[in-house]
Amino acid sequence: MAEYSWLLILIGGPFILGLLLALGMRQRRLSRYEREARDRATDRIYREEQ
Repeated sequence: MAEYSWLLILIGGPFILGLLLALGMRQRRLSRYEREARDRATDRIYREEQ
């Protein structure tokens, strides 16, 4: 029984960790309003630096 526990830990642990990392790295697409707001803010920052 103990060997099955270790097998589950050794196989399941990295699988779960990889799954969590993949989910965490997914990026949500910005809406049209969010993209426009980001672009306006970027333009404003560039204008302030010049």
